[in-house]
Amino acid sequence: MNLNAIKKKIRDEGLMKSAGYYSNRVISKLSMHVVGRLAARHGQAKKNRIVFKNREMLDFTDNPRALFEYLEEKGYNEKYQIIYMVSEKKNFRSRHYKNVKFVTAESPGGFSSPAAFYYGATAGYFFYSHNSADLNRFHRKGQITVNLWHGCGYKGASLDNKNIPHSTTMSAFDYCLVPGQVFARSKSECWNWPKEKILCMGYPRYDWMLDPGNDRKEILERLGFHVEPDTKVVVWMPTFRKSVLTGYGENEISLPYQLPGIEAPAQMAQLDRHCGKEKILLLIKKHPLQTGWEQENCYKNIRYVTDEMFATADVVLYRLLGVCDGLISDYSSVAVDYMLLDRPMAFVLTDLPAYGQLRGFVFKDPLAYMPGEKVYDFGQLLTFLTHVREGKDLFAKERQLLLLEMHNPCKDYRGRLLDFLNIRCM
Repeated sequence: MNLNAIKKKIRDEGLMKSAGYYSNRVISKLSMHVVGRLAARHGQAKKNRIVFKNREMLDFTDNPRALFEYLEEKGYNEKYQIIYMVSEKKNFRSRHYKNVKFVTAESPGGFSSPAAFYYGATAGYFFYSHNSADLNRFHRKGQITVNLWHGCGYKGASLDNKNIPHSTTMSAFDYCLVPGQVFARSKSECWNWPKEKILCMGYPRYDWMLDPGNDRKEILERLGFHVEPDTKVVVWMPTFRKSVLTGYGENEISLPYQLPGIEAPAQMAQLDRHCGKEKILLLIKKHPLQTGWEQENCYKNIRYVTDEMFATADVVLYRLLGVCDGLISDYSSVAVDYMLLDRPMAFVLTDLPAYGQLRGFVFKDPLAYMPGEKVYDFGQLLTFLTHVREGKDLFAKERQLLLLEMHNPCKDYRGRLLDFLNIRCM
């Protein structure tokens, strides 16, 4: 809670709303120290209590949801009480599961309920995807905290994530998940955390992406897209450059257009025509941190998708990825994940030197870990899309060579993790 952040809050939302927000923050801090501390001192860590927490305002998404759904589908909630911490509890009134409770944490108004700190302190297992937000700061001995994390890509650590002390909400965990060995080394160094606590087990969401039951037609139509069976679907997922967050060097990167590799609206129109010629639907997934998006859905063959669209349609991103014919990205973790599908990928690298200087990379030679076409100009972007239409996968062999270094593949990522943690259904 620094002075600059408070001033910005007042400018953006006004004095009264800001006052309410910071009042809720103070109340939540008191709840943490009173309820959390008392629960940890006098309560018990209940081995049959499992708590999930997403990032604030990203309720019921990504790895926590993937693992929760597995528990519910397999009947683990017959044995375990499941607590899911959400920012907008009202959005879950229609969701009814046996032995599952939704509690408020990090609401839009800055409030975390006393119940959240109680359950966080007494959980047998506490799973989170970004940070624990101090919700289990006073956890009891015997609790196992698992950082499911939200992806390992090519980007170096942001300034506020480097050499994190053990006591912080980011890295105070018993185990953290990464896709493969190369990321165990990088995360251990980044967080100054023992390598044996980094599990090369991949992410729960991989089961969504690799599910052979994913129905392309159904998934696309629920999102509002109707395509012919012979249409190729390519998803473009750029990482953010400009964002509202501080501590990220890439905020200084200035692109001529909102998308890397595009210099003007005229090129977007040309890209749209090219996709039409090649019978390609290009879906551009907005990064939630990116600011300054323009010209939405004004093209015939290019469509933007957002987290709000996924929430409304109740479709998860990784099921959509599972039915796409190709991926365009850059330095994002999604490119690492998409390797498991063994399909064509392209990396848009038009700002590679600036990105390397301002943010940095996990690898000394990031290109050596990018098994896909390298795009440095607009023409190469069009060429990649033509290759997808023609069925050309130029980096299939390179992808296979890198797979076992960057991944630890299996057929049941969620089941493997639960077995390791000794969470049994019966």
